[in-house]
Amino acid sequence: MSDPNVRRFGHDAMATRFELTLVHDSAGEAARAAQAVWDDIDSLEQQLSRYVPWSDIGRLNGNSAGRVVEIANAAMDCLSYGKEVWEQTGGAFDVTIGPLLPVLRWSDGAPRKATKQEIDEARARCGYGLLDIDMEAMTVTPRADNMLIDLGAIGKGYALDQAAMLLREQWSISNALLNAGTSTILAMGALPGHDGWLVRAGAPEPFALKDQAVSGTGFQVKGAHVIDPRSAKLVDLRRIIRWSIAPSATLADALSTAFMVMNRREITSFLKQYPDVQCLFVED
Repeated sequence: MSDPNVRRFGHDAMATRFELTLVHDSAGEAARAAQAVWDDIDSLEQQLSRYVPWSDIGRLNGNSAGRVVEIANAAMDCLSYGKEVWEQTGGAFDVTIGPLLPVLRWSDGAPRKATKQEIDEARARCGYGLLDIDMEAMTVTPRADNMLIDLGAIGKGYALDQAAMLLREQWSISNALLNAGTSTILAMGALPGHDGWLVRAGAPEPFALKDQAVSGTGFQVKGAHVIDPRSAKLVDLRRIIRWSIAPSATLADALSTAFMVMNRREITSFLKQYPDVQCLFVED
């Protein structure tokens, strides 16, 4: 028999379906906590989405070189943390590669054969090295015209981490499972009677996840969309989906994309430096 204190909720945001499963003895209090999470995620979407013209990212994109843009905490967190992952992965993760996407693929996700000139012009507007991020002044200054930043590979994970913090600090909830479109999952505590929350994440059998996050990147939904920032080429569609396990959803989200770009040797070297991170199903 299922535990009556396990409550489930769902919400559409950030172009995906968020799901929340939490343990609480009050249905009403659980529902209010879930609504607080959804309100917070909706607010983050308005700050982080490149499709919202007045968002921090929307205001940053398309600017001229040298124009200083003030941003709030959420965008600064994602950009600064993303830069750390960019450095740690040798450039395999980069939120600034937006200009390359329409050059390398068609709108339906099919690969597109681009000219060298098209690629060169797009690459001139890509790269974390072209962003001056001032965390003290809370500003970002592009060094190139018309840059295009997309936080799709880190924003959902960040939203889950913020939701977990809200549940802990404002609602005293320590056992919950947060899911962003099945591609990024954050486990807080455990399901009653278990060592963690049972997740599958592409594995043959479910496994327990506790106070960690797992994230995967593949091509089933968006087609060819993962770009190797270092070579300006699309990742081979035949490459198997790669899942990362990390202490936070933000890191797991970013690393699942980086691991799709990196080869086996690069991933193995990375994991030796960061023992609290795992990569599942690495095949080339």
